[in-house]
Amino acid sequence: MMANIKDVARMAGVSIATVSRVLNQHPYVTKDKQEKVMAVMKELNYSVNGNAVKLSRGKTNTIGVIVPYNNNSCFDALINGMLRKAHELHYQVLLLPTYYENDIESSYLTLLQKKMIDGILLTSRTLDQEQIQSLSEWGKIVCCEACPVPTIPSVYPDRYAAFVDVFTYLRNKGYQRIYFTSARDAQASPSTRLGIQVYQEIISSDYVDRHYDQCFTYEDGKRVGDRMFNQRVVPDAIFANGDEVAAGIIASAKSHGYHYPQDFEIVGEENTPLSDILGFPSVDYHLADIGEQAVAMLLSSEFAQLPVRPTIHFKDEAACDNTR
Repeated sequence: MMANIKDVARMAGVSIATVSRVLNQHPYVTKDKQEKVMAVMKELNYSVNGNAVKLSRGKTNTIGVIVPYNNNSCFDALINGMLRKAHELHYQVLLLPTYYENDIESSYLTLLQKKMIDGILLTSRTLDQEQIQSLSEWGKIVCCEACPVPTIPSVYPDRYAAFVDVFTYLRNKGYQRIYFTSARDAQASPSTRLGIQVYQEIISSDYVDRHYDQCFTYEDGKRVGDRMFNQRVVPDAIFANGDEVAAGIIASAKSHGYHYPQDFEIVGEENTPLSDILGFPSVDYHLADIGEQAVAMLLSSEFAQLPVRPTIHFKDEAACDNTR
């Protein structure tokens, strides 16, 4: 039969409350009592009930990170920042992949209600603002996506600023046939709707034939590149929603007889080594920094909505001056 806390208290000659204080590392326990309790625990091979200890402390020292999927440079950078800050603050991180399935996302948020985690970092969502606001009554949520919920504390990349900067840059360079890609479609993604809005404000109200969604990977870039460059009129500039997608578009263009940077300009996102290797400009959203700031905000009493200004990294200015 396994020993329990009563057995430890009896053999150590102390109260159950004293044993509990030792387990919870309470500072007001004399050294001799602490040593006696620890010795008895070792003798009895007493195993601490971690869940009970966490419950007594009122926190789990664990935070949840809702993420649609991994193996993506955008989410990987964000998560790396979160992991680094959580480690610094002695917290564990529970990754909660949703694959953009609404029911799974909702079930993860109930972990707050069950007090199984101390808070949630929301990197990308399918739930609407009203649902998120309702679920936040169970515990603290910090949003890290580009279009935050107004009533939820947030640290997020200022994608509006990025869209304005990139489309203005391409327009001022004299490009006429400017295309752009996104991950999810406009119905599912606030960020995509924002990109369309800025395109219409700066480039043209007619965007339908120049916008391609469902772009997540290098292969997706090749797929949409085949569609872009296998027509009579091809783009002279493209804003791709990721460096992998941009690399796939460049590879596809080459297979159709077009070459970067001689025949078109392309701007990627995330500022990965791919943009250095292939020499195209890329938007740096400073996602690792955002991840760190989000963890710090989650574990504090702070309520704020902090947009982080992106930076466009130009790899070779000569390559950017190729208007046709």
